Amino acid sequence: MHHAALVLFVGLGLCGAANGCASDPAYPEYPLDGITVFVGFEEPICGGTFDWMEARLRWLEAQTGVAVSIPSISYYWLREDVLDYCPTGACAHGTKIYSPLELFSHELVHGHLFQLGRPRPWLTEGIAAMLEDSRWSVLEPAMTPSEMLAQSDARRLDYDSAASFARYLRDRFGMPAVIELYAALDRVDAQETPNVFLAVLGEDWRSVEEAYVALTPDPVGSLNCDFPMLAPEAGTWTLPIASAWCENAAAVGPFLGLDASFIPYSERHVIVEIPEDGLYTLIMTSTTNAGVGVIACDEPLDGFGRYNTHVNESIEFVPGRKRLTIVTEVANEAVGEVVLRRGPAAVPGAPGARESGTPGQASGGERGAPGRSARGGAWHPRHGQIRADSGRGPV
Repeated sequence: MHHAALVLFVGLGLCGAANGCASDPAYPEYPLDGITVFVGFEEPICGGTFDWMEARLRWLEAQTGVAVSIPSISYYWLREDVLDYCPTGACAHGTKIYSPLELFSHELVHGHLFQLGRPRPWLTEGIAAMLEDSRWSVLEPAMTPSEMLAQSDARRLDYDSAASFARYLRDRFGMPAVIELYAALDRVDAQETPNVFLAVLGEDWRSVEEAYVALTPDPVGSLNCDFPMLAPEAGTWTLPIASAWCENAAAVGPFLGLDASFIPYSERHVIVEIPEDGLYTLIMTSTTNAGVGVIACDEPLDGFGRYNTHVNESIEFVPGRKRLTIVTEVANEAVGEVVLRRGPAAVPGAPGARESGTPGQASGGERGAPGRSARGGAWHPRHGQIRADSGRGPV
């Protein structure tokens, strides 16, 4: 989704009295492994949410080689109260992070890497976007590395470009070298950055930039595919949409946005293994509006997303693992099922397949399939409703 009901900039913000930020009130507290969650809403928390948070932090530790910080990260899971800390809607202040759940995995990267220092936005935001629980295509970076380097204000940064360049550096030099660079660039200005870059990576900034811009960008993001595998029966995968969905141990949520205009929803994920390329049919029937999305866990990137009561569409898939996601509104208990099978749809464009408003926005807002991102049309979980695409700035 290119625009959404609420457009936010995901930045590394700082809170303090001088900035008009509030002190932390007494929110209900949930101590987890490596992270303490403070909850600023009354809706029930879905059964798998805290496990997902802990797993994401352990994954970050393994990916970056940076041990979980002591004291642990404090996550303030807030709705409209987040604006008391972050005028942009999400931010990190040291190891304290403030955001709705939609932006948790991005801000978690900031909180986790804070112990290494604070480089310029092109690297802090590039790595955070590269490591967030999402995956999308970068069709053509809007900014060159040198243009990004010149930006001291992250609101002027193109996030797609930053994530793309961060991935290029990781793929070329390895994550340990990128993490070393991150620490070495703590508070280093734009003029001195190329010298530090050369000292750490052994390559000249300009030559690396020229090699990068000559390539077609790879997809970015780090989609979590550590979910239960759904086995097919006679070439068909079937997943029920059941009542009391949020209580399920595999459900993550609620995703609340920032105010009452956002419709609370939860997600459930499973993994399917597509054995061979070809045409597949995805069918969903539901008593109320629900979302269904499929996105590749590995290269190459492919994906699909729809939101309605009925879906019956043919999709071209390449072999590999795919994450299948079902999205349901918290207040409307959907009952139905999702079926994925080999072969074309029996009735392409069946009644009810027209796209409807997505969860996260009230009816009458922008239309489009949840996660049908402008970034190559791939499912973009959690950030379809709350995010400034590519960091194009607040509105």
